[in-house]
Amino acid sequence: MMTDYEQLAALADRILEEAEEDDVRLAGILDGIDDDVRRELLTSDLLNAFQVYYYYFREYPGDLAADRLMLAPASETLRGVLLDEVDIFELVFGVDAEGPAIVVTDGETEYGRFRGKGARQKAEDFVLDELV
Repeated sequence: MMTDYEQLAALADRILEEAEEDDVRLAGILDGIDDDVRRELLTSDLLNAFQVYYYYFREYPGDLAADRLMLAPASETLRGVLLDEVDIFELVFGVDAEGPAIVVTDGETEYGRFRGKGARQKAEDFVLDELV
């Protein structure tokens, strides 16, 4: 595991320069690095939460969610970053010990945690079902 912050920062700089602000390219580069180092980068302040979301889900989250994610450092994904609000529900992107998830909550109670391909759509469908 890379513990030297300066080395991690230098690696992040090289990766971001090579990716040239292309999220698909960045995800591909991240795929090719050591798992422990990648995990450190994906939960650091060296990337933003949008880059982490895109890495895990390989999809664009929508304009408002993308803006929110771009403004949050990747480290915020450990606590959760608000993607969207629908009625009383919030969709929150987070990374926990089991990996990335979209959580449906009302700010106090967790109603669902969705993982894997299509997690956001599953969370949105869950909310729509609850509102009917």
